[in-house]
Amino acid sequence: MEKRDIIIDCDPGHDDVMALLLALANQDELNILGVTTVAGNQTLEKVTYNLRRLYAYLGMRTPAASGASKPIIRKLQLGDDVHGVTGLDGWEFPEPDFQLDSTNAVTFMRDKIMAAKGKVTLVPVGPLTNIGLLLSVFPEVKDKIELISLMGGSIYAGNRTPHAEFNIFVDPEAAKVVFDSGIPIVMSGLEVTHEAAITDSEIQELRESDGRVSKMCGELLYFYTRYHSREGYSSYPLHDVCSVMYLLRPEIFKWKDLQVDIDVSEGPHRGRTAADNREWMRYDRPNTRVLLHVDREEFMKILRKAFEKLDELTA
Repeated sequence: MEKRDIIIDCDPGHDDVMALLLALANQDELNILGVTTVAGNQTLEKVTYNLRRLYAYLGMRTPAASGASKPIIRKLQLGDDVHGVTGLDGWEFPEPDFQLDSTNAVTFMRDKIMAAKGKVTLVPVGPLTNIGLLLSVFPEVKDKIELISLMGGSIYAGNRTPHAEFNIFVDPEAAKVVFDSGIPIVMSGLEVTHEAAITDSEIQELRESDGRVSKMCGELLYFYTRYHSREGYSSYPLHDVCSVMYLLRPEIFKWKDLQVDIDVSEGPHRGRTAADNREWMRYDRPNTRVLLHVDREEFMKILRKAFEKLDELTA
């Protein structure tokens, strides 16, 4: 089977790390051309440092570049209430021992995409600033992008506001560029990511593991879930993992192809990913495959297998 060329754009971030680990464990199927960072869960400086620290701990890396430090137009709003002061609280990582390949994620992505033999899949799991800039500044890349599998949005209700999910809310103008681009989009919004949830007992199993990666994930997720447990959750969404998981195992998801529009107003609906999901609605040209359900048990089985594979590789 031919590998899928991907670029992951992220703001690490606890669930970003889980998504990266899933991709790194499946490089027999996914050819990671690069990983880029964007401000979101924490400042650009902190999330980029987190990526470098993660790679130092794993003893493995991909080509990497840092990107936008703020949204295209708006003031940056952070997700530090969830991810902590560092953006990746809960584990002591070593100091990184390598430099980035670039500090310009947009030209980095352009070069990787244009140099690829075939089409490339983009996997943005943070605010869409880097991707919006890429498509605006270098529109020639559109013909070489097969798919954008992103984490963001919700067609029912938001988490940052009643109507908007965090990633889209941070930079709705960039999101509008992406959703209006004509490139096929798979949207892992809150509908599916809240089903892709890990339980307290599963986290405890990871914490008790002897594996370097499994134990790290257990401690990171233990910190991450303290925020969600205050909201009364009994299991905890691994949002960003869905965007990578879909590329590996689309058959464990259920979806609907819809027309998704981004609200860029200054009103209460700012950042809303609006879609008409009424049963009788039929679209001639839907722009987004909206993931609605996932087989949670299979999802967790695949993710745990990825952690265990990395335990062996990093032992």
